[in-house]
Amino acid sequence: MVRELERKRQSAKFPETAPAANPVFFRTYSRRTKAGLRETWDEVCDRTLLGLVELGKLTQEEAVILDRMQRNLKAMPSGRWLWVGGTDWITKPKNFSGAYNCTSTNLEDWSAFGLMMDLAMMGCGTGAVLEPRFINQLPPIRNQLNVTVQGEIGSTPVQQRREYTQTHIEGNNVTIHVGDSREGWVESYQALLELSTNERFGKLETQNFASVEVLVDISDVRKAGETLNGFGGVANPVKLPGLYQRCASILNKARGRQLNSVECCLLIDQAAVTIVAGNIRRSAGMRQGSSEDSLFADAKDNLWQQDESGNWRIDPERDALRMANHSRVFHHKPSLEECLNAVRKQYYSGEGAIQWAGEAVARSNIDLLPTQALKVNFLQAYEQGAAKQWLQNRYPQLNALELEHRLSRYGLNPCHSGDTLVSTDQGLVPIKDLIGKPFRTLVDLRSVGLDGVKLTDAIAFATGVQTTYTVTLENGLQMRCTADHKHFTNHGWVATKDLTSEHSIYIQKGEGSFGEGTITIEQAQMLGWLYGDGSIYKGYRSLDAVFYINQKEYPTVFPLLSQAVESLTGYNHKPSLVKGVYTFHSGSCLMNSFLEKLGIQSKNCLPDSFLNQSKEVIIGFLQGLFSADGCVSLKARHVELRNLSKDFLRQVQLLLLNLEIKSSLKLKQNPGEKGVSYILKDGTEKISQNRGSWRLIVYSGEGVRNFYKLVGFPLVPEKQQRLEQLATKKLARSYSETIINRWFTSKVRSIEEFGEESVYDLHVPLTHSFIANGCITHNCGEIIGSNFHCNLSEVHLNQIDPHNYKEQEEAFTAGALSVAALLNHKFLEPRYQSSRELDPIVGVSFTGLFDFFVHAFGVDWLRWWEQGRPATAQGLAFKREEEKYLISWKDIVHRVVWDYCDRHNFKRPNRCTTVQPSGTKALLTNASSGWHPPKAQRFIRRITFGKNDPVALACIDYGYNVIPSQSDKDEQGNLLNDPFDPRVSEWLVEIPVSVSWADLPGADEIDVSKFSVLAQFDFVLQVQRWYVTHNTSATLELRSDEIEPLGQRIYETIQNDEGYISAALLARFDDLQSFPRLPFEPIDKPTYDRLNQEVKARRKTDDFCAVLSRYDLGEMAEAGPSGCDSDKCMFPDQQPSS
Repeated sequence: MVRELERKRQSAKFPETAPAANPVFFRTYSRRTKAGLRETWDEVCDRTLLGLVELGKLTQEEAVILDRMQRNLKAMPSGRWLWVGGTDWITKPKNFSGAYNCTSTNLEDWSAFGLMMDLAMMGCGTGAVLEPRFINQLPPIRNQLNVTVQGEIGSTPVQQRREYTQTHIEGNNVTIHVGDSREGWVESYQALLELSTNERFGKLETQNFASVEVLVDISDVRKAGETLNGFGGVANPVKLPGLYQRCASILNKARGRQLNSVECCLLIDQAAVTIVAGNIRRSAGMRQGSSEDSLFADAKDNLWQQDESGNWRIDPERDALRMANHSRVFHHKPSLEECLNAVRKQYYSGEGAIQWAGEAVARSNIDLLPTQALKVNFLQAYEQGAAKQWLQNRYPQLNALELEHRLSRYGLNPCHSGDTLVSTDQGLVPIKDLIGKPFRTLVDLRSVGLDGVKLTDAIAFATGVQTTYTVTLENGLQMRCTADHKHFTNHGWVATKDLTSEHSIYIQKGEGSFGEGTITIEQAQMLGWLYGDGSIYKGYRSLDAVFYINQKEYPTVFPLLSQAVESLTGYNHKPSLVKGVYTFHSGSCLMNSFLEKLGIQSKNCLPDSFLNQSKEVIIGFLQGLFSADGCVSLKARHVELRNLSKDFLRQVQLLLLNLEIKSSLKLKQNPGEKGVSYILKDGTEKISQNRGSWRLIVYSGEGVRNFYKLVGFPLVPEKQQRLEQLATKKLARSYSETIINRWFTSKVRSIEEFGEESVYDLHVPLTHSFIANGCITHNCGEIIGSNFHCNLSEVHLNQIDPHNYKEQEEAFTAGALSVAALLNHKFLEPRYQSSRELDPIVGVSFTGLFDFFVHAFGVDWLRWWEQGRPATAQGLAFKREEEKYLISWKDIVHRVVWDYCDRHNFKRPNRCTTVQPSGTKALLTNASSGWHPPKAQRFIRRITFGKNDPVALACIDYGYNVIPSQSDKDEQGNLLNDPFDPRVSEWLVEIPVSVSWADLPGADEIDVSKFSVLAQFDFVLQVQRWYVTHNTSATLELRSDEIEPLGQRIYETIQNDEGYISAALLARFDDLQSFPRLPFEPIDKPTYDRLNQEVKARRKTDDFCAVLSRYDLGEMAEAGPSGCDSDKCMFPDQQPSS
């Protein structure tokens, strides 16, 4: 059948109404083949479909439906399956969990603790439910554990190391030999916990407990840097030795009783702190306790304490609690006041949503509650705490295990995104390099209403591939982040997509931390001078370094440079005086080795590893750099550093900020302006080529004073004297803390779409924020589930005729088959396999629902939306029609999934439908995301590429217009207009886009951005009631005057059992000012028609893939560099490794 599918390949172009599809697809879902070509859509379909056919043992008829629907973009598997589906990696049982996102565990025995550590080490998000009915099953703590750790990590020769943990018990003496594997770590952790309740140990007559001497031998554990077999990466067991004594301390304090919920949290979090694993997706956690558990509710209260001197400190005994978010789930219906407070908090902070657990549990038991009357009756029992008895009375056949599982299906797990340099206890480190490593991140306490900065434990994890946007501030700081990523601003937490020039983002205020130095201070000063007044170039055999010194500075500079070079090469250099400049050159292989070890290849930028050198080395480098190329202007009252490389100066800016020295990056000269004249040996006058230059400015005041105190110009006394004169000048006035705080903010200058790329995030329990590229940024979110592994598919309703019911049936059939196929995964962990057998979960989602209904019902439906979806006769008729579609789709999904399960002897999932967050895949068909309305009927979509990027060049041949990016300006600061101007470094590909219903008569009269939050909420409830059996992913946009009406409506919805579980809220900002060349610019119909005709007139080919292949293969190499030189490869050729 596989061969037949290959022969029956159908070619499908992306729809004309989705003009962004080609650029997005080839950047995101298309792998490189062995021949170096990018996969076509057909080839991606081949790979992923064959993987589903083989895994799901699909019939020929099923395979044909899947094939037709996916190739024609009507139904698709998850984006994750588009990436890994059909690869060898996903066929290995140990990697099955890698196809799923999250886990949730009921903490009812010691094995649950070990399981959570094991899952975290494999990269799963770990949710723990710590309600009394679970943790009360744990045995009382009986024994006093006196732990001693012996041995040195890595001291046992490799061949003699134990792979698994061995425990020896003699009397009341226990020796635990920690095994050198993931299993070994988990076994040693769990063994220690079990010792605390083991009844074999004898008690002394003088005390009512047993005293157990525990010796933990860590000699077999591989040392930091060694490869971790099994799940990849390298070891870093820096916190493992302390794990055992920290856990024993927690257990000993509970001696004579059961652990409470907070102590359980602490034990889990101590393991989370310890975990270091290669390729971990996340080790972040969510802890759920009863809303009536006061210990749990107050667990993080007063975590920070103030001493008599006013200094803040964290309670060391509860420090580990910061490793996870704590969630209080409402098991009773919240009051009106609670609902209003939650909505108000979400509007201003983006957090604090109500989750009504009763509805979640009822939905997860829908097979037992087939009618609304039964569901209402169950919810009444649930609120009264009698849900278990209610189920037992009506369904006595349920065994205890299934009954408990059914009542705990509301677990949470965190998720977030981000990608930039993070300020850590090891210096500035790229966030992707923090995955699987122990570290502490620097947080600015202003984000929680305090002052100062603080290092706190954090965990990094990858969150997939998403569209990112470049946010640039007026001071030159820059970061890339997703549209919904929040920033700490003068107006509170604001998402990227809602930033305007009215917002100022807070930047780091306080000195950060640094790593370990690998070179001397003198060598650092020498390196700084080389970057400032030197050159690095490829010599005959290696990298050569050349130093330039003017005559005035020679007496103080040359001795230091010469001595530093001699310490590396052993050679005493003699300078040459050429045209009034002293020069000396080092082409030694030892100098080359020095530069290579540091990762230095040119002066254009510093290697990432150098950014986490020691404070002394960083300062030494800056001293050499500024002494060589910096200057002091007494007239302008600032210190200035000029350089040709903007990227290099941006790195220097962050290094200065980590020293609490604030600076601004400014354009000095545009590329192409008149250069410097010089005379050749033959007397010919030449003008140098001007590649443009930038300047970094440290302004007078606190910045200059800190610069003088920490850095200065120690190599050049004359500059140092001028700096001293500027730094010691008495201030004309003193400034309040409010004014000083304002100095550590910077206005938003621009926001530009960057494109699709892998994104990452941190989990920071203390403040839920961290410092990224010098700016204060937010972290995480949550999803609903319990002990689940859930796979998703997506039907693109905007591609389907509302009157073609056969096509609708085939699309939802395909979606159902693609998720059902993954039910064939049998997890190696019995608890999770048991959960799948008890409660198999799948989710068939859709996108483009709003588009579909416009085509089905016409513009009158839009007008009804504009009125707020009132319960008029027309409105009620519309709702009945909406219900018919939603119910029919849900019925198709359940019928197909259940039929598949019956034929393959799987238990039927009792809920199979959801609406997931819809992102990149929606662009393949230009669907309005999920159920949400679009932002406008017509708009220009601008996607950023590097100049001459192959995909961008293919876009030009395909007819799309290309303009310079926002960052490309002339000497007067005006935006450049010619994309081929030599001063241009980035392109914006402009794609005119129209929703599929934009040309319906009267559609242009409707302003979709004015739809009320109550209208949105009403539509969400329609979807939740009649299609979704899990939960609906919804982001409701509201204005300040809508807070109370929405809070009131949420309260009523929960009180009346209308299906509400939870929803995200987002403040809607009506921008008074917009930026030029925005990623998304609404346009009218005449503009759209004109732009579209221009695209067609310029189009040279209809085959985007073919022209892209020519650029990739170099047939048009003169047009620019190949793809990966100027744009990130979204999906690397290498398959995921074990």
